[in-house]
Parts: sequence; structure tokens; C-alpha cells
Amino acid sequence: TVMDYPVMNYPVWEPFISNGLLIAIVAILHVFVSHFAIGGGLYLVVAETIARKKNDLAQLAYLKRHSRFFILLTLVFGVVSGVGIWITIGLISPVGTSTLIRTYVWGWATEWVTFFVEIAAALFYYYGWTRLSPKTHLAIGWIYFVASWLSLVVVNGILTFMLTPGDWIVTGNFWDGFFNQSYIAATFFRTFICIMLAGLYAAFTLAGEKDIKLKTRLMRQNGTMTLAAILIAIPCGYWYLGSLPDSVTAAILPGSIPMLAQQVMIFSTALLFVLTFLGTIAFPKKAGYISGAILLFCGLCAFGGFEWEREALRKPFIIQDYLYSTGLTVAEANQLDGTKPMQIAFTTGDRGRDLYLSACRSCHTISGYNSLDDRLAGLETEHIANIIPLTAHFIAPMPPWAGNAEDATTLAGYLKNKADPDPLTDGPSLSETDKQEIVFMRRCGGCHTMDDPNRRPLGETFAGLDSDEAQEIIMELPDIAEEMPPFVGSDTELKLLISHLTAGGQND
Repeated sequence: TVMDYPVMNYPVWEPFISNGLLIAIVAILHVFVSHFAIGGGLYLVVAETIARKKNDLAQLAYLKRHSRFFILLTLVFGVVSGVGIWITIGLISPVGTSTLIRTYVWGWATEWVTFFVEIAAALFYYYGWTRLSPKTHLAIGWIYFVASWLSLVVVNGILTFMLTPGDWIVTGNFWDGFFNQSYIAATFFRTFICIMLAGLYAAFTLAGEKDIKLKTRLMRQNGTMTLAAILIAIPCGYWYLGSLPDSVTAAILPGSIPMLAQQVMIFSTALLFVLTFLGTIAFPKKAGYISGAILLFCGLCAFGGFEWEREALRKPFIIQDYLYSTGLTVAEANQLDGTKPMQIAFTTGDRGRDLYLSACRSCHTISGYNSLDDRLAGLETEHIANIIPLTAHFIAPMPPWAGNAEDATTLAGYLKNKADPDPLTDGPSLSETDKQEIVFMRRCGGCHTMDDPNRRPLGETFAGLDSDEAQEIIMELPDIAEEMPPFVGSDTELKLLISHLTAGGQND
């Protein structure tokens, strides 16, 4: 029965989208506002200092209005989304969350102190425009910025640790994990992102300014600041990328998720640079809320692309080389021998579903983002059971299988019932080329390509072979390498696969 298996007291939580995507949405929206909370604080206090020296009452009036927008956005949405991150990661990855809390308990404590100072200073700053002397008001503004930037300094040490834990894995020392190899570069990069966002948000709030001369002047100032921050952030971004170990950056391959995320970041940054120049410097008088929203959206895509790439590079780990996304540590994985049932963290009464939630749900949904129903369409339960223990060898990085053969069969049966109909037999009519491609992807595509030198190409292996020679290789796969499952498809699929392989992928 289900209760014969070890069970822990973590709750069952299956959101409507994949766990990783849900965390990404909450986290990216939060950092897009939280980084503005830092850069915007610097923008306010510097701009106020300049305005007071010039006795520019019009600019001071604008800054007061901008500070209202700043307070509402950062202290309401920023705080709520920050709490939302803790709730989300706590439900999705309780082991990873507890590890971060235990490892960085004093780091979090420091961050919470700086955050408390940040909130208090922000409220005093906003309500002090007419109640405090200019000198005291500016002093509070600087206190706010320093506290908020120190919050970034602390959190960045924890974020970079998750991708580059460095010597911490061996020593367990707090400082070895905190001041890791990518920490300094990431701190500089994020600091200039904060300044970039400050300029973008300020351009948005200026859209409704009725004083055209003031609007034009401040738009150009904000645009110049934004463009300068982008130009400095770009080399800092390359610095950060260069600080990552080769084992991490090796995942940035053509067609990979990290590469796609990087392309989104680069394209969005280039578009942001051009549109910022046009909207704030070339034609500042015509800038409105729509153009300001477009700039913010481009900034969200550019910064979101960076965060997406960073998270994608960490797969299949939560903490690189230490903790897998399934909650299994590397040390625990190294002790697996395939004889014991999986230690699941919960029970729903359906062992197959429990195994899916524990082993697959951190990255996959049945139907939706990174879905399994289409990937498994047409596969036999036997084949699914055969490849489940081998998924750690797939091109897309996945955690090692933590169950035994019985678990693999149980999970395979559950997934088979959720799979889409076989497109070869139950779908629309397909060309011979399309059929060959489908069979290759379902039987070989998890681990191989035909001609990509970075992804175990098969084209050269089968080049020049006749059908009988190719069939002999296919039928002896487990004897060639234990990481390959036996071929259990139909004779029709075998013929299609042989045709594709011996053609050298010419049908791709």
C-alpha cells in the first residue's frame, strides 16, 4: 500500500503552472520593483540635492509626486511580492528553503534589519517633504538609499551562492559561500541595473508633467542616466558571465533554454537602448504613459532575460553541485543504488502521482509549460519505465532518479495514462519525413542529435551504413552503453528510425 513507503509531513501543492515558472514570475516581478526601490532611492536624493541647490521649485514638486508613486509601488507591491517569494519557494522547495535559511540565518537577519530601516526611512522621507528641514530630509533620503543598497549586497551574496557556491560545498563556511566567485561582478551589475530602472520609472512618472520645459529637461536627464547605466551594466554583465565556471556556462548552447534567455536579454536591451534614446532624448515632448510603459516593458524583458538565464544555468540544481531541484542532495544521490523505493515528501493516495509530484513536478507539468503529455505521446509504458532511471543523461539536465525499478514502472504507468495520443497513428496524416523525425525524437532525441557536435551527434556514426547494419546497432543499444535503453518500438517505427539515421539527418 501507499503507506508502506516513508512519508514526510510536507504539504501537497500543485499549482496550475510548473513550479519553476511560478517562482520565475513572482521573483522577476519582485526584483523588477525591488531594484527600482534601490535605484529610485538614489535618484530621489541626488535629484533633490541638485534641485535644492538651484532652488528649483518645479523639480521639487515633481520629485514629491514621484516619491508618492515610489512609496506606493515599492512598499506595497515590493513587500507583498517579497513575502510571496518566501511562500512560493517554501511550498515548492521546502528542502532548498530550509537549507538557505540555515546556511544564511545571520545573512537573512542582517537583510531584515536593513529592510526595516529602509521602510522606516522611506515613510519618513515621503511624509517629511513639508515637515522636515531640507538638511534632515536629505539625510533621511541617504539613510534610505544606503540601507536599501546594503539589502542588495546581502541578498546578492545568497543569490550568487546558489549558482556558484564555491568552497562552501567543502568547508560549509558562511563567508566562503557568501563571497563566492561571482559575487563582486553580480553586485556591480545589479547596482547599475538599479540605476537604469530608476531612470525608466522616472520617465514614466514624467509622462503626465504639464510643464513642457521641465518635462523636456528632466526627460533628457533621465534618458542620459538610463543610457549611461546600460552602457556600464553591459560590460559588468559580461564580467559576471566570465566569473562563472566552465561547467556552468557549458549549458549555453544553440537552441538551449539558457541561450534563448540570453538572446531575449540581448535583444530587449538593444531595443531598450534605442527606444530610450528616441523617447527621452530625441523626442522628450512627445513622451507619454504609453511610451513610458513600453520602455518599462523592455526593461522588464531585458532584466527578466538575465534572471531567466541565471536560473536556467542552475538546472537541475537549486544549489549548484549540492542540492537538486527534487530536494535530493548530491551526497544522497551518490548513495543511490536503485534498489530502494523513493523517499517521497507527501502522499496523495496514488503512488504514481506521488512519484510524479516528487520527481518531475519541480520542472514539468502534465499539460502546459514544459509539458510531458506531448513528449510521451506514442511511447510504451515499458519504454517510459526504461528511460526514467536514465534521465540524468539527457541533453536537458535533470536530477538523477531516486527510486527503484518498481517505482519507475509505477511512474511510467501514471505518465502513460496522461500522455497524448500517438501522432503516428491517431493524428493527422504526416509525410514520411515528419514521421521519421517524430520517431527519432521519441527514441533518440532525449540524448542525441544528428549533427550538433555539442549534443552527441549520431550522423557520422550511421553514415554509410546499410539498413541491416543500422538495425544491428539499434537492437544492441544496452550492450553498447548502459545509459541507453533497449528499443521496444514497433517494426514500423524501427524502419522509420533506420531511414532517418542512415540518411544522416538529411530530412531535418
